[in-house]
Amino acid sequence: MTTAQHPHPYKFQAGGKALTTTTAENGDLIIEGYAAVWDGLDRQGENFAPGAFTRGIKAFLDGQSALAFHHKSDQIVGKVLDLEERSKGLWLRARVDHQEPSSPLRHIYNAVKRGSINGLSVGGFFRRALVNGRLMIADMDFTEVSVTGVPIHAGTSFAVVAGKALTDATDDEASAYDRADMALTRAELAMVRYKLHALRQPL
Repeated sequence: MTTAQHPHPYKFQAGGKALTTTTAENGDLIIEGYAAVWDGLDRQGENFAPGAFTRGIKAFLDGQSALAFHHKSDQIVGKVLDLEERSKGLWLRARVDHQEPSSPLRHIYNAVKRGSINGLSVGGFFRRALVNGRLMIADMDFTEVSVTGVPIHAGTSFAVVAGKALTDATDDEASAYDRADMALTRAELAMVRYKLHALRQPL
């Protein structure tokens, strides 16, 4: 079987059933779902062949097993805990690390928790081969798996699945931010009105 070598990472997002997301007591999020499915093609007209991940899974999980945001190596948001090829595709379980309010990654954490970011994408060095007469990705070395809001394959999504159902601090924070924004808006409006009133006064 002839394979094509690609020296640069090729990012691919494949679809699967909706994942679940759960919040643990320490604030970490556990997500589960399919990072790739065998059916269909992505927006670039490609897909993985069954067995494409088999060789690379162990090395990835034994190594950094990074969970990134949109393939950005400087925005690692957690860790991939498990990967498994199944009849439907590549199943994933991963942890999204809790981010303090001061963290520059806090908005990503919040977006995953709220479901605004709910796509998965596999990044790595891919090798293509003819499989049943069609050029497909037949083997790969993982560099990371990403959560993303812009999937290449339209069918990919995930949800949060582990943890305690506690009062959502994110919602509380959002309400506080909203109240602060409203107060600022009122203060600014009052200042504008004051200035307009001053301008109308005779000199």
